[in-house]
Parts: sequence; C-alpha cells; structure tokens
Amino acid sequence: MKFARGKSVFHSGFFALTLIIILLIILVLIFSQQILTNISQRSTSANTIALVIIILFPAILALIIVYEIVMLVRDRAKRKPGTKLKVKLVLFFVFISFLTITPLSLLSVSFIQSTINFWLQAGIGDALQGGLNIALNYYRSRVTGLKRFNESRLFCKLLENVSSNPDLVWEQIQEVNSEIGFIQIYDMGGRMVVFRGDRRGRLMDFASIRDKRGILPKIERENISILRSVEEHDIGGRHYIVVTGMILPKDFDRSARNLTESLETFSQLNQYNRLFKYVIVLFYFFFSLPVFLLVILFGFMVADELIKPIVSLEEATRRVSEGDFSFRVLTRRGDELYMLAESFNKMIGELEASREKLLHAEKIAAWQEIAQRLAHEIRNPLTPIKLSAQRILRKYEVDPDGLMKILPSAVNAIISEVNNLDTLLKEFREFARLPNPLPQVMDLREIVEEVSAIFAGGSDSPIVDISGVKPGTLLMADPVQIKQVFNNLIKNAMDALGSDGRIVVRADMVKKGGKDYWRVQIKDNGVGIDEDVKDKIFDPYFTTKEDGTGLGLAIVERIVFDHNGNIWFESKRGVGTTFFIDLPVGEIDE
Repeated sequence: MKFARGKSVFHSGFFALTLIIILLIILVLIFSQQILTNISQRSTSANTIALVIIILFPAILALIIVYEIVMLVRDRAKRKPGTKLKVKLVLFFVFISFLTITPLSLLSVSFIQSTINFWLQAGIGDALQGGLNIALNYYRSRVTGLKRFNESRLFCKLLENVSSNPDLVWEQIQEVNSEIGFIQIYDMGGRMVVFRGDRRGRLMDFASIRDKRGILPKIERENISILRSVEEHDIGGRHYIVVTGMILPKDFDRSARNLTESLETFSQLNQYNRLFKYVIVLFYFFFSLPVFLLVILFGFMVADELIKPIVSLEEATRRVSEGDFSFRVLTRRGDELYMLAESFNKMIGELEASREKLLHAEKIAAWQEIAQRLAHEIRNPLTPIKLSAQRILRKYEVDPDGLMKILPSAVNAIISEVNNLDTLLKEFREFARLPNPLPQVMDLREIVEEVSAIFAGGSDSPIVDISGVKPGTLLMADPVQIKQVFNNLIKNAMDALGSDGRIVVRADMVKKGGKDYWRVQIKDNGVGIDEDVKDKIFDPYFTTKEDGTGLGLAIVERIVFDHNGNIWFESKRGVGTTFFIDLPVGEIDE
C-alpha cells in the first residue's frame, strides 16, 4: 500500500524565522545607539559592522525569495496542482506586510523628526550653554579668589602668629574666608610645619611644589576636586612656602563634563540635523526590509503547508483515476483535513473492494459467456459428425453392400469437422493461456516491415503503405505479442479488400493524462463493417467469416490492454475501416 508522505517543516521553519526576527531586534538595539551617537564621525567600527549586516542579511533573504519564486514559476509552468493558490497566498502576505509596515515606518519616522525638531527649538541648547557658563564662572571665581587671598596682606598678617597658635590662625582664616578648605606650611627645606583644615587636601610630596608658585593644576580625587595656590611668605623673619586650597563641591567635575558632552552632542545634532533625519529614514528602511522579506518567506511556508494536503488529495485522485487503488493520503492527526483524508482513504478502500468484486463478477460472466459460445461453436461441428455417423450406421444395417458408396464422403465430413474442432480448441487454448507481456524498448517500424513483407505475395497483392511509421518509433512492448496484433489486423484488412485495395499504416505521437503514446492507425478501403455488428467485433467467438473462429480480435484487444494501451475502430460500409491503437512510448536508457 502506498501513502502520500511529506515531512512538514512548517513548525521548524516558523521557529527559525522567529529566532531570526529576535536576532534582528537584538542587532538593532546593539548598533542603533552607536550609529546615532557616532553620526558625525566618518568611519567607525560600529558603523562598518552595522553596514555589513544591514546589507548582507537582506541580500541573503532576497536570494532565498528569488529561489522560491523561480521554483514557483517552474511549478506553474509544469501546471503542478496548488500553484495558483500558492501564488495568491504569497501575494496576500506581501500585501498585508506592506500595508502594515509602511504606515508604521512613516509614523515612526515622522514622530522622531517631530521630537528632534521640538528639542532643537525648545531652548535646550541655550540652557546647556548657560549651565556650562555658570560652572565655568564658578570655577574661575574660586581660582581667582584663592589666588588673591593667598597673595593678600591680610593673609600675611594672619600668618604672623601661626607658629605660636596655629589653631587660632586657622579660625581667623575661616572667619575671613570660609571658602578656604585647608592651609599647609613648609619651611624652605621642605619640612611641613603646619597643616589645618580638610585632610583630603593635604599634600604628601613637597617636591611636586618646590619650584612652583601660583595656582596649581586642579586635582581630582574620590569624586572631589582640589584647588591649590602656592606662595612664599615671610613669617617672623623666616621664609615659608604656604599652600592654601579649596575643596570644590562633590561631583563638580563630573557634572561639568556631562554638561560639556551634552552641549557637544546637542551641537552635533543641530549641525547634522538633516543628515540625522536621512539616517533615521535609512535605519527604518533597512530594519523594515528584512522584516518584510521574512514575512514573504513566512508566506511561502504557510502556502506550502496549506496546499500540501490539497496536492496529496489531487495526486491520490489522479492515481485512483489511473487504476491505482492502493494509494493512501496521510495527514497529521488533529489537522483540519484529517477527517477529509480519512474519508477519502475509506472511500478508496471501498472502491478497491467494489472493483475487486466487480472484476471477479465480470470475469465469471465473461468466462460464462465464453463457455456458452464455445459450447455453441463445438455443437455446430458435432451435428454433421453425428449425422454422418448415423448415415454410415443406417447404411450398414440396411444395405451393407452399398456402404462403400457413402463411406468416403461421410468419413471426409467427419474428418473435416474434427479438424474444425481441433482448430477451435487450439484458438481457445491460445486465448486462455496468453502469457503476460515482457515489455522492452522496440522499434515499431521494424515490426510493421516484417509483417507487411509476409503479405507482399506478388504484383497483384494489395498495397501496404507503411511510410507513415518512421524509423525510431519506439514502444515499450512485447515484440512477439505486438507482431501478433499487427499480423491479425493487417490480415483482416486484406480479407476485406477488393482488387484495387490499399492498406495504410501510420503512427503519430499523442499525449493523454500527462503521458506520451504512439497512436497507430491501420486503415483499409475495403467493404467496411455493418452498423449492427460493430459492438460485437471484439467479442470472443463472434466472426463474420465463414471459416473464422472469432478469437482473433479478442486476442488483439487483450494484448493491447495488457500493454496499458487502448484499441478502437471507425468503419463505414463501402468506404473502409480504420483501427486505432494507443501504445505507451518507449525510451532508451542512456
């Protein structure tokens, strides 16, 4: 028993497409920020990688779709079942995806452009510049104030008592300038004499300031910024190096940097405003294109999944119409077409059982008819045999001396009828024991030439024109049986011809049910066949000849049917008869 099998890849394909879409989203999230951040740069690794991906990935998807389209066009050209429905489904998915993606992309791009324009027109740049200016002015004021205080006469006067009472001096400094965070005094040899204030500002290495005076570079340490001013002072007649410093507010530098970077980004955004809009449009296009192509691929997969049961049913119907009742359709249990396939398989099973019963009944009826005809044909010669034997016996009883007068004729009649019975039984045995054909590739021209040569007996013999059968007319058939077919048909045509008779044999290529056949014609211009006997021509033991057995055409019909062919005829009384035979084309293996 044969089944319509086909491994479904729908679920695995759907899972693969889902993973691809997720991967696409991840790539967009990874590279979009870098692309937008580095929009003003001419060449970055992120832009290069993203460019390769957004070009290569859609290109691969496009190649796959082109392959699917080519296969679909080829199947459509071959008129495979389900291709029209597949085209409609794919076009439907293309239309739906285009209808969905296009408005969404346009809306998103428009929204982003409107947002950017709002940012650029809302005074954010002025606010960022103002904040940065405030931070810079604050920093400059602290630097200037620290330097002036360290150089002032008041500070020099306060330092006069630092050796005797440093704590009092530090309190006085805090009262005069509370912004001073610490003081650190070294003698000229580099030994620290006094340190008061915030210990985070303490200088550990005197060598770093030995030859420096004025404002030192700002130092960042543990989220704070330290400003120092170094000056040389005369305290009690001795020279000292005095370091004063301030501790700027926590995260002052980080906030200032953020303001600077934000202002720079805003300036770039304002400078590349039009380019940024183009990048957004291209970004959405290259993001939407793979999604659009993936939807088309998904459409091909769904179309294949939907038409697969239809194709299986069509194939099963075709196979059943060709006589193959062993074919079955398989679908997954729970599938929408499962019940239909089960009903179809059940119907095929019932048809197969009914056909077997019908064939069995037809075989019995055929053999019953053959037996009846054979009995009738046997009874015909038995009657003269019986009458001749009775005549001999009666003559022997009544007139023994006159027996010799009738004996030769009576015996000859008995022998003749026995010979007829023998011929009849031989024909029947040939019909009943006709072997199965042994098909092979054969040239019909050679068979026709051999048969026609048999009947070319002399100049007054009817013409047999075989020019319509070209060399290379290959059949897949049994040469011996096909020769018997043409021998019988040409002989019958000869018997129907007059003195100017003519027989024409030709072969033409025809296509039936997707298969190629040679259609052979045997045409004569004889007397033709009466209308009232046309439907009996192929019946066993039916004949219009006085010496015919009625099995010749029955054997011809059986041989043709055994070769998966077909035979019929057309005839008109007084015009002639044409027999048609369709036989499968043979191909020579390379």
